[in-house]
Order: sequence, then structure tokens, then C-alpha cells
Amino acid sequence: MKQRQTLKEQIYKEIIDGIVSGEFKSEQILNEQALVERYHVSKAPVREALLILSSEGILENIPRYGYRVVSFTRDTVNEIMEFRSALEDHVLIKSFLTMRPEDLEALRELISDDARDDSNVWQHWDRNMDFHLRLAAMADNKYIYRQLKTAMNFLKLAYAQFYWSHWNRTAIPNDLKNHIRIIEALEEKDLDLARLYLKQDLKDFCME
Repeated sequence: MKQRQTLKEQIYKEIIDGIVSGEFKSEQILNEQALVERYHVSKAPVREALLILSSEGILENIPRYGYRVVSFTRDTVNEIMEFRSALEDHVLIKSFLTMRPEDLEALRELISDDARDDSNVWQHWDRNMDFHLRLAAMADNKYIYRQLKTAMNFLKLAYAQFYWSHWNRTAIPNDLKNHIRIIEALEEKDLDLARLYLKQDLKDFCME
């Protein structure tokens, strides 16, 4: 059964969603009291959420002033993508020999759901994230899973700052082809080919 979100987790998600939607702009100062009034909660869960976001590098804590929304750079995005490439390649190698047919079927279901869905670009991004996290879960390493999830959440915010106006006027990115190729290579027990398609999938999200 899915666990109920705590107030802290709800506020955390609300702030993340606000950054993604462009409601909270780059360099904007978020005030603790204003957020308390906005979300109709006490100070404690708001402060806890803000501190977590600060520790993750999404906000910058400015004492006696507020929390500034960090302005992401292309260099930061590419550094994170380099980290993801090394981490996810390791995960694929580590989990290759223990992958079960039901694991691959679960990945196919994610792709099938995405292909049928007429969602917006950010719902598509979340489905892409689900695919990569499902792959990471096969390594059976909770620390790796958490680090990848944090990195992908960070990237979502960065891409929102860079591409929000552009992506919402265009079609949803077509990254399904690489996901399908990864699964097919794994079904054929071809690790080298699966690694190649994974590398290409991640390369498509690097920034020039």
C-alpha cells in the first residue's frame, strides 16, 4: 500500500512543482512566512522542506532574508549527465546477470503506458524518470537509487528553467526508441548493445 505523504513531503513537492511550472522563477526569493500562508500549514513542515531543498542545491539559504531559487547552468547539467552516465552504466552491468523476465516485462509496461498517454511534456519526463529508476532498482542498492533520483529531480528543474517556454509549444520528446532498444538488447542477452543504447539515451539530454 502506498504510504501517505507527510506535510513536509507535500510542501517539498509543491515547491518543486512551482519551480517546474515557472511559478517560482530563477533567482526568486521564497519567504518562509509567505509559504506558510500560501499552503495553510505551520512553520515546521515548511522550514523542513526548505532545508531539504537547500541541502539538495535547489534553493540557497540566505540568512535573515529567505531562500533563493538557484539558477542552473549548462555546465552543471552536463556534469550531472556525466555522473548519470557512469552510474547507470554501472547499474546495468551489475544487474545484467540477475535480471528476470518479469523485470524486463515491467520495463515494457512503462513504455507501453507512455506510448498510449497524451500527457504533457513534464508527465512524459516523469515516465522517463520511472524507466531509469526501475533500471536502477534492479541493482538492489538503495544509495544508488536515491542518488539517481536526486540527480533526475535536479535535472528536471534545470530543464524547466532552460526549456519551459519552448517545450510547451512543441511535441513531447521522442526518447522511447532508445528505451525500446535497451529492453530488446537485454532480452537478447547483449549487454554491450544495451550499454550503447543507454549511453545514446543519456547523450540526447546533454546540453550544447
